Amino acid sequence: MSEIDIVGGIYREKCAFPYWDQLFGSAGRAAVALTGHVGNIRLHSALAEAEIVAAKAVFVDGEIGLKVTSREKPIIFDYLHSLSVPRILPDRDIRQVSMPAVEGSVIVKFGMLESDPRVSGEHVVYDPQSSSNPIGFSASGSAAKHLAIIANRGEILGLARTSSVDDAVRTLFDTENAEVIVVKDGINGATVYERGSATHIAAYVTQNVFSIGSGDVFVAAFALAWALQGLPASDAAEFASVSTANYVETRVLPIMSKTENAVTRKPAAKAGGNIYLAGPFRELGQRMMIDDARNQLRGLGMSVFSPIHDIGPGTADVVVEQDLAAIQQCDAVFAILNGSSPGTVFEVGYARALGKPVFCVTQNMRDVDLKLPRGSHAHLHDDYVSALFQIAWRS
Repeated sequence: MSEIDIVGGIYREKCAFPYWDQLFGSAGRAAVALTGHVGNIRLHSALAEAEIVAAKAVFVDGEIGLKVTSREKPIIFDYLHSLSVPRILPDRDIRQVSMPAVEGSVIVKFGMLESDPRVSGEHVVYDPQSSSNPIGFSASGSAAKHLAIIANRGEILGLARTSSVDDAVRTLFDTENAEVIVVKDGINGATVYERGSATHIAAYVTQNVFSIGSGDVFVAAFALAWALQGLPASDAAEFASVSTANYVETRVLPIMSKTENAVTRKPAAKAGGNIYLAGPFRELGQRMMIDDARNQLRGLGMSVFSPIHDIGPGTADVVVEQDLAAIQQCDAVFAILNGSSPGTVFEVGYARALGKPVFCVTQNMRDVDLKLPRGSHAHLHDDYVSALFQIAWRS
């Protein structure tokens, strides 16, 4: 019978848009992702007394064995949207707990807020789970005969204390005796490093994007394919990338098998370019939305022209000509249509008349107010994060 030990955090996750309220965390999500694929899943984590009943309802179903250490308080990750930086509660003084060491044939270990348990295994997959203060795999005395480290660029650089990914990989091969290092880079995909080779793995386009937990699913799928099924690391990462795309599009777990995963998806790539950011900004909430969209678009590899940031408020004879000139020069328009903003609708129509691609966020909009955007073949999405990704990988 195949078996796996998963070690890491179980935390409550709350998201306002889209609504999400689940007791998951990295380890919990990975365990659920692998149900039906592994005969015996042991989930090692820490929980407060008040969380035990909910945890048993979520995880104890005959396939997941819950091994719990007591912690003082529940820990909550609270997101505004799935790309936002979460507020973590309690926001200070998370007391450390001592968890038992874990030994096994196949182990997945995630970095935790409240503990750093020692693990020892034949095949171990490690995800540090922290860009600000990542902890090395061996810091706790952990050991593995075959070690795969999976982390994003910031985590890899933090682990090795270097400014170059190539230098970081070389350092971690030596200091952690890693066999495989997978560096994730968002919609750019991932790179699988083995000693003497590097293989790029694409990310894939999806209609919807719910990014909370996407990395957890990648790790779980990689562990299944590499450590349990014996696939080469690059093939395991490819399987993990497709599994992640399925999850962010549907939020459905467990993951599908390799056979079920044989759905053709388009590889994702950053389109880049200059984006005109259209939307109302006269109220506090509107301005906060514009500020966030500007930051998110930049983070996804685009330059952004924002009227309120780049021109400022002013009378029509001062700002309108500059706004229209900016639309003429842009590569695409990202329009926030939430609420009533005749000016934004005009900008959408003007851009479409010029043949510019337009991507609209349409939360809580009446059909009658969407006639012009829909009729002019703008791209409409009622989920903010999904709309951001649609413009980021537009073709």
